[in-house]
Amino acid sequence: MDVFPYCYGAITDKGDVRAENQDSILAEAGVVHGRPSALMAVADGMGGLSYGAQASAYITEQFRRWWREDFPSMIADGIDRDEDIKELLEQEIWDVNRGIFEFRSRMGCRTGSTLSLLLLYNGSFYVENLGDSRIYLYRNGSFFQLTNDQSVVENGRRKLTMCVGMFEIPQSQYRHGRQQPEDRFLVCSDGLCNALDEGRIREIMGIQELSAQDRAQLLRRQISPGKARDNVSAIVLQSGRRR
Repeated sequence: MDVFPYCYGAITDKGDVRAENQDSILAEAGVVHGRPSALMAVADGMGGLSYGAQASAYITEQFRRWWREDFPSMIADGIDRDEDIKELLEQEIWDVNRGIFEFRSRMGCRTGSTLSLLLLYNGSFYVENLGDSRIYLYRNGSFFQLTNDQSVVENGRRKLTMCVGMFEIPQSQYRHGRQQPEDRFLVCSDGLCNALDEGRIREIMGIQELSAQDRAQLLRRQISPGKARDNVSAIVLQSGRRR
C-alpha cells in the first residue's frame, strides 16, 4: 500500500489595496481511518460586496466541521468509494450554498464566495471548484491547472458566473485523480494568480528543497509592492515520497 505523508504551508492577507481581507482559508491534515488525509480550501468572499468576509468564513468553518466530524464517521461506516466521496463533498457544498443563499435572500444583500477545495484520501485527490479561485498541480516537472475559472470578461472586467450563494442550485466542477509521490498542490485565490505570472508560479512550485510554508511565502513575496490589488491567499501542500 502507498502512503503519502503531507506537509502544508499557507498565507493570506488583504493585499496592498483592499481595506479588508475577505478570503478565508482551511488547511487540515491528519489520519482518517488509518490513512493520511488532508483537506485544503480557499474561499474568496465576493470583493467589495457586503458580508463577503462572513460568507467565506462560513464556508471554511462548515468544511472544518465536516472534516472533523462527518467525514471520519462516514469513512468508518465504509462510505469510502470515489463515488461516495464525490457525493459527500457535493452534499456539503449544497448545504453550505443553501445557508448563504438563504442569508442573502433574507438580508437583501449580494454576498457570496468562491470555493476551491482539495481533499486527499487513500491515494486519490478530489477537487471541487466554484468561481475563479484555482488549484494547480506540479508533478514531475509538469504544471497543471486542475480547475477551470467560472467567469467571463464583460466591458474589460471579469465577472463570476458561479459562486457559493449565487444561485439556489450550485454548479460545482469536480475532478478526481490518483496521487503520485512528491506531488505539489497549490490552492489560491485570484489575488495571487492575477498578480503573478503563471510561469513564475510554475518556477517557484518547481524549486527543490523548499518547505511548503517557505514556498507559500515566496509566492507572496514575488508580487511586486503595490501590485497585490486584491486579497492574496495561497496554500501549498506537498506529498512525501512513497514508503
